Amino acid sequence: MIAQVKDAKRRTRFANACRGLPVLDALLPLDCALFRKSQPWRFYAGPTLALELSGSTAWLAGHANPAELASFLSFCGCESAILDEAVCPPPDGWHKAETLTVFGLPQGGLLPLPAVDEALWAQLSLCREAHAARVAAALYPADPARQADFYSELCTKRSRGRAVAWTLEQGSTVVCTVGAYALCNGQAYMACGQTAEPLRGKGIGGRLIVEMANSLAAEGLHPVFLCAPERVRFYSRLGFAKQAEYARYVPEK
Repeated sequence: MIAQVKDAKRRTRFANACRGLPVLDALLPLDCALFRKSQPWRFYAGPTLALELSGSTAWLAGHANPAELASFLSFCGCESAILDEAVCPPPDGWHKAETLTVFGLPQGGLLPLPAVDEALWAQLSLCREAHAARVAAALYPADPARQADFYSELCTKRSRGRAVAWTLEQGSTVVCTVGAYALCNGQAYMACGQTAEPLRGKGIGGRLIVEMANSLAAEGLHPVFLCAPERVRFYSRLGFAKQAEYARYVPEK
């Protein structure tokens, strides 16, 4: 039975389902530890399942009965589910929308810095402790509600040493950012790499991502991130190695 994570037994089940999985063993246990009491509706466990609701998306580690899972996700209003097909049968009546690739860099690994427009790079300043509000505004300029949610979660994680966010700034403007938004269980889950549209294609985003990954790996962490199909070539070109594949499922119309 899928139920809210309210006691030690379910917390143990939740952690066990995530153990050792790239991305999932960083993101889900950290969120559960930090936000379970303030947002109990986000976290659920079954005998062999960990499930986190993030907006209209469900993140799953482990597995559950496909019929029960479909009923639960429908009740919660989920529009997509990210899961490991190797161990988790998809919910009944859902179909695969895309394959998501996990890329990473081993602990202690070092990638060569990719080519960049050097004249532009020289104009930019790197901030390794970017203000959370500036990062949120750069990522979600037209969505104040998402800005507020992102700001709150980043502040909570960073105050506990569980997240880092870097920016490149041109004068007083954030033009590129990337972060590691779950430092947990030896992993560093990197996400939200974004470059301002006028400066895309000049290499600054790739350079920033590689610099952060190298820095985290040198600290003994294992940088990992989840990649949509259209970005596989980009991260392969930067030198990251494929770690795993997950799938995003959506309900049948």
